[in-house]
Amino acid sequence: MTKSALWVLSISLAALFSCNDPTVIGSDLLSGDQLDIEFTDTLTLRAYTDVNDSITVWGPGANGINFQNFAFGDYQDPIFGRSVASIYAQFVTNSSLPKFESTDVLDSVVLMLAYNTGLSYGKLDEPFTMEVFRMSEGLDADEKYINSDSFSVYQSPLKSVTFVPNLTDSVTVMEPNADTLRSVELPPHLRIRMDNIGIIDSFFNSVDSATFASDSSFLELFKGIWLKPASQNKGMLSFIMRGTNTSLRYYYTESDGDKRSYDFRVFSGNPVVLHQRNYYGGSEVAEFIGQTGEVRDDSILFMQGLNGVNIEFEIPYADELKNVIINKAELILPVLELSGDNDDYGLVPQIYATEVVVGDSLAIVEDIFLANLSRPTEDFGNYFGGKAPTDGVYKLSLSAQLQKILEGASSKKLRLTVYVRSERAARVVLAGPSHPTTPAKLNITFTRY
Repeated sequence: MTKSALWVLSISLAALFSCNDPTVIGSDLLSGDQLDIEFTDTLTLRAYTDVNDSITVWGPGANGINFQNFAFGDYQDPIFGRSVASIYAQFVTNSSLPKFESTDVLDSVVLMLAYNTGLSYGKLDEPFTMEVFRMSEGLDADEKYINSDSFSVYQSPLKSVTFVPNLTDSVTVMEPNADTLRSVELPPHLRIRMDNIGIIDSFFNSVDSATFASDSSFLELFKGIWLKPASQNKGMLSFIMRGTNTSLRYYYTESDGDKRSYDFRVFSGNPVVLHQRNYYGGSEVAEFIGQTGEVRDDSILFMQGLNGVNIEFEIPYADELKNVIINKAELILPVLELSGDNDDYGLVPQIYATEVVVGDSLAIVEDIFLANLSRPTEDFGNYFGGKAPTDGVYKLSLSAQLQKILEGASSKKLRLTVYVRSERAARVVLAGPSHPTTPAKLNITFTRY
């Protein structure tokens, strides 16, 4: 790295992590004070809403895709239209194998699904209906799956249940304790009694013990379950599928009267596949997607989690800034509230930005990279910005990325998405660069050399 490049990097880092605001403001290129700092907010921006291609929901290997939280629901959004999410999950034996004896008596079987309160979204105080199906086609841990993948299930559901989610209160249950039961308080979760029917009951009464000798032999018998929404709602639930409070729990009594339970669980090596689709027909988003043409610049922008829409940003004439050091570059994105929206739909907690490289490949923007590099244990959003605002305006630091663009080391295109989009259903409407009253803009302070 040359001395000049090192100087540029040090200036950029200082600007990126400084808490000082720009000392000079204006609406065009203005002469600065004695520090020769100049300011502009008139650099041309173009932006539009684009449909996401797909998201990877399971990937094999140590560096694969293996997230914990999964959206569930047939969600009707007043602005974004319909979003449907269902879950395919592979349950296996836990660290100790079950020892069901012919003299044991099965008391009940309960499907436990732990709620993720923070990732559940929208209006949640209404009845939801879930159908639980047994899978007839297995999941392969060595395969990669995307959100459009689906699998065969048996025609009739094992169970259909209607419930009003309780995401805040703990659940008190009676759990086995030798020859009696004891009261146990567990975190918020959904409990579905499976009624000892079909394959559920056969685990206990007619399955040879060799079935439980390995996960592969067990999965030959029970390939998994499909959790399907059977009601349309104004919100989307989130379940923690890999956790101690998600299991297929068997309660039984041994011949000596002792009470026992056994959990079939989902672990990190077991695929869980989110099947998720969006339907924009008739929604506010519909007229802003599917357009063609070389130049697109929308006045309203839409961003949505899961496999929802992204925002594509371009700074086409960035190279007009010649021989400058970027002190600070901040993308300003005003929030819009459209008619029909309401407070049930909170803002996206964190916006994420990537550079669109050659083709459609993506790279982390320099500002997030440097934030992670300098403070790996801290929240990158504290320095990059992009956090849900209290003043109605998202602010994203692009100081280092803009410097990289000016040096020809980056493309001029960015993609804005919901952070951890695969697990989050949140969405937001923002003003685009061509909005007539509150346009998106890029505030830049710089020094010439």
